[in-house]
Amino acid sequence: MTRIQKILVAYDGSTQSKEALDWAIDLSLMTKAQVMVVKVIEMMSLREMTDLYEGGAHADLLVSKIEEIQKADQKLLEEAITAVGQRKGVAITTALLHGNVAAAIIEFSKENAADLIVVGTKGHGVLEELLMGSVTRNLVSLSRIPVLVVKD
Repeated sequence: MTRIQKILVAYDGSTQSKEALDWAIDLSLMTKAQVMVVKVIEMMSLREMTDLYEGGAHADLLVSKIEEIQKADQKLLEEAITAVGQRKGVAITTALLHGNVAAAIIEFSKENAADLIVVGTKGHGVLEELLMGSVTRNLVSLSRIPVLVVKD
């Protein structure tokens, strides 16, 4: 078995992702592994874009909406660092990613030589009502490194 040196946590602020972060921090305390927390900014759904367009939205409004989402997601990552990492004495690095959630996480894990991905059973997503846990299923199916699925 390979020594775990880098743990990647998929984080979206949901109860399940907070639990996954707690697990990753505890694993880090045992293994001295680096913890990397990522949040993926999904593309707006077709419905959201249609609603903005029908509401008279122009390119400036769409850019503003994207910037608002990025600021909120950055704040979410900063809260993860202060609420969990600093409290338990573990340094956390963060990254905001864009695109398909599972694909972005897997690509980031390859680029950063992660040894383990830690994820909750489900989270906040565009299709959450229809496909509970679809990102988690995709990570487990497509990742070439182990994926630890943490239940709430």
